[in-house]
Amino acid sequence: MIKRILSDSKFWKSVVSLGTAFIVVFVLLFWGVNGFQMSFWEDRDPVQLVAVCVASGLIYGFFVTYGKFWAKYKREQQ
Repeated sequence: MIKRILSDSKFWKSVVSLGTAFIVVFVLLFWGVNGFQMSFWEDRDPVQLVAVCVASGLIYGFFVTYGKFWAKYKREQQ
């Protein structure tokens, strides 16, 4: 089943779109916690911020999408 899910092109599109949405929400939430101050952007290393956001978004997107596709394929098998 893993091979079937990972080879589906819709899976990877969903991972990217869900990961992107997560990154936007994640950044806005943490920026809001800091009071929407510009120091949120100035005090952080931009390369590290982008790397953390991309990594966290892809990890989140992968696991959530994998769960959705696994449930879908499991229902189809029954």
